[in-house]
Amino acid sequence: MMTLQNDRQLKDALGQKLPVMLYFYDSREKLDKPLENALETVDRKNAGELSIVRVDIAAYPQVHNRYDSPAAPALVTLVKGFLGHKTKSQVGAIRPKDVRLHADYLLGRGPEPVEAPPAEKPEAPAKKSATRAVSDSTFKRDVLKANVPVLVDFWAPWCAPCRTIAPFMEQVAEEYRGQIRIAKLNVDDNPTTSGSYQVQSIPTLIMFKNGKPIERRTGADARMIRTMIQEALLDD
Repeated sequence: MMTLQNDRQLKDALGQKLPVMLYFYDSREKLDKPLENALETVDRKNAGELSIVRVDIAAYPQVHNRYDSPAAPALVTLVKGFLGHKTKSQVGAIRPKDVRLHADYLLGRGPEPVEAPPAEKPEAPAKKSATRAVSDSTFKRDVLKANVPVLVDFWAPWCAPCRTIAPFMEQVAEEYRGQIRIAKLNVDDNPTTSGSYQVQSIPTLIMFKNGKPIERRTGADARMIRTMIQEALLDD
């Protein structure tokens, strides 16, 4: 096994009749000992049958680029053809077993290795909303009988200002968790409640305390919302 020291060495290696295995590594990264051991084992077992060349991509980026820059550590195997060596297999982000599999394939002793698809990362669980969706059927329980003040956001999915203020509603719901509740009522799906409070434009925000509406505002104004919350808490 040879570590590339100059361009002439690679030219000499490719001038032989032996098949060639190029091992691309990055000297700026920590040495991968299991891979190095696998290379030494394959080199020892197949002495005289193939030539292994270690190529540092930090020192020889042009060689790495010549073979389409596979993700290091990587292998490129080459066989002698009519016009010189041609690529037989190529794989990036290799593990020790890949060295043996590609060596066997290069020497005609095994099938072409199939690159395993990247493992799918489990989806992160969706973050639970700090606001609470309420409806005609749950309004009495979740708003009128709540033991903390409840700011109800009367909204609809098609309402652009409602969507704009939604992240702020989540923020204050988290900030005042345990002191106040932020509830959201979709006026399209719950016409009974929105009609009973004469909601005609949205977003409309009504603060409820002890089962009664104590303040009402219209519009998507973050400062106004925070003021409504603070005033409801000061009245305690």
